[in-house]
Amino acid sequence: MSKKAKRRRFHEVSIHEDIRFRAPLNYQHLQILGWLCIVLSVVVSLMNMGGRINESLGSQFGNLRTILSYIATLSLPFLLLANFAKILNNAEGYRKQLITNGATALGIFVISWAFFSRYIVGTLGKLAVDPEDTLQVLNAVFRQNNKNGFLAFNLFIDLFLCTLFMYFLNARPSRVFTGKKVLILRSLALLPLALEILSWILKWKSVRGEIILPFWSFPLLTVKPPITFAVFVLLALHLKGREYRFCRHGRSYEEYRAFLQTNRNSFHFSVYLAVVMVVAGIIDLVITIFLLSFEAGTLNIEITVEELTKNMAEIIRPAEALGIGESITLLFVAPMVLLFSYSRVPKNKRVSMLIPAGAIVLILLVVLEAINQVIGYLPFEKINMKDFMDQMQGMAQAV
Repeated sequence: MSKKAKRRRFHEVSIHEDIRFRAPLNYQHLQILGWLCIVLSVVVSLMNMGGRINESLGSQFGNLRTILSYIATLSLPFLLLANFAKILNNAEGYRKQLITNGATALGIFVISWAFFSRYIVGTLGKLAVDPEDTLQVLNAVFRQNNKNGFLAFNLFIDLFLCTLFMYFLNARPSRVFTGKKVLILRSLALLPLALEILSWILKWKSVRGEIILPFWSFPLLTVKPPITFAVFVLLALHLKGREYRFCRHGRSYEEYRAFLQTNRNSFHFSVYLAVVMVVAGIIDLVITIFLLSFEAGTLNIEITVEELTKNMAEIIRPAEALGIGESITLLFVAPMVLLFSYSRVPKNKRVSMLIPAGAIVLILLVVLEAINQVIGYLPFEKINMKDFMDQMQGMAQAV
């Protein structure tokens, strides 16, 4: 009997010995899915607002709101993978992505704070006897209706920090951080990690009532759950480890960059990613169960079906605020990842610029339609249009 041929390691295979299979989905498809999930998150927010305005309206949504909320959480994984693909495929350099994500994150922060301070605080202040009390009253009203004490909505903070982490981990500068000094640049990868952890700590302390976060800090809070971020870090370290092993065996960095464009490596990446997502989803499920038990014990609630059902909202609030439990949905995304190839180049790269614009238009249409649907449920008396027209005509004649 002939001995079984020894399996060659990835660094032993020539880049010319590529496989034929290449998955059909490229980074543009993931961008579309990511932005559609963002649109769904707006839909869920509008559903929640509608439920607060009218309980019967909220009951009509039923389980649909829960299902859509879980799907909406997938926006970040899809957009992160799209960013990953652009970096690996050399579609966009680190600098362009850092500028794009950083500028967008800063823009959302400036617009959000300017809108709040001028059009909400400023307008209400003009109606108040003492304008200086406006912010204090808004704080009280907000915390009465939002027990978490914060809103995290600036997804581009996460994208910027993840891109920054990738830059510090992989950049090869020609000046300043050269030679052994590159270790200083690599150590800076701890900075975005520290900012992520700081945001989780602030959110955890806020939801437990230990601190009060000011309104201006909301657009600076990260959105993604800890487990999703851990998946991203694992992917980045996995690729860095492959680069190290590839070059350690006598291959050049230029050969490694060429190897990244092969179908073989793209398929290996998709398989590794799918496995990591399954493991992450299971870990998140275990952590969720543990935290539910911990919070139930903290609140002196007996762990029975009746007591857990009665106090479920209070029990899951701290974990939910941190995004724990959201990454369970990665279990359902894992099979789709096998259909994704970062090395597949879109036919028209300009479409990537139109996807966010199309999603924003869709969000505006959703908001307008929601206003149209909800306005009939508002607790206002109906207007007699004939009387209204008579009054308008009278005002016009008086002028």
